[in-house]
Amino acid sequence: MNDFPRLSAAGVTVQSFDQVTSTNDLTKQRLATGASQLFLITAASQRAGRGKPGRTFFSPAGSGAYFTLGLPFASGKQPAARLTVTAAVAAATVLHEHFHQPITIKWVNDLYVGNRKAVGILAEMVFDNNNRPAGVAIGWGINLFQPADQWPAEIAKQVTALSNQPVSQRERLAVIDEVAARFLDLLAQPWPAVLTVYRNHQYLSGKRLVVDTGAERISGQFEQITDEGFLCIRTACGHRVFSAGTVRVRE
Repeated sequence: MNDFPRLSAAGVTVQSFDQVTSTNDLTKQRLATGASQLFLITAASQRAGRGKPGRTFFSPAGSGAYFTLGLPFASGKQPAARLTVTAAVAAATVLHEHFHQPITIKWVNDLYVGNRKAVGILAEMVFDNNNRPAGVAIGWGINLFQPADQWPAEIAKQVTALSNQPVSQRERLAVIDEVAARFLDLLAQPWPAVLTVYRNHQYLSGKRLVVDTGAERISGQFEQITDEGFLCIRTACGHRVFSAGTVRVRE
């Protein structure tokens, strides 16, 4: 039985594991050593799931979907912002179809149900042993339902799951297959159509924000998502546009 019919039809090979350190780490290793075709790595759990720098992603067995798509540059390049926006739109649309939850997208690549995070997405550039760009790893971590041991106390008030009931292994694999395949389908669609969905589901719309770039923190009012997929806010000194950064909503 083929657990990933859509990915197989797209020529994507899939490797499945019971447990790994991080699906992104394994994908990056494979890209760095010369992978030339699209591939996906998934695991039932991760010992060291990662989000943005310095952040972990809680990835217990039996409650989530954790997977990373390897995009070698040999198969074609896409702008980085377009990849992250498309990854978010793919997950949001597929998960709404499966779980019928109102899902919003927090720039740049988190998915929320209500005011809590349900999905994290991590896109990472990969370089080969000669420090040449080799590809991009796009990873999704999806909280399908609450883990049996509950959420760790430090994140319990910040996260949520898409379902109140356990999700079967069959549905977990279907979610992985559909999200990754939808992402590839959307890459072939006109960018304005994808961006419109992203804008229409934007969690930050109308909110007061603080953007942390690592070098500075800037406060302002959400203005728009630009045509490139960047965040634009209105500050006391004028408009500022960000291609990357961590955002929190001001109380």
